[in-house]
Amino acid sequence: MPPVTLTVPLSEEEIAAIDRYIDSHRPGRSRAEAVAEIVALWAASQGSRPSSPDEGMRPEDLNASNDS
Repeated sequence: MPPVTLTVPLSEEEIAAIDRYIDSHRPGRSRAEAVAEIVALWAASQGSRPSSPDEGMRPEDLNASNDS
């Protein structure tokens, strides 16, 4: 999937935090590159998600033997 450009409003405090991140972790990177990296790291930390929610058992499959 090709990258998508987003416009995201950030507060001065959030911009300052991104600038600190760049200074301490990625000198020379742009803010856009730093934000893309931060989002990629966050997304990777979320692990794989099921493509559809677990719907559990169907009502017709429920009985006393599968009560918990």
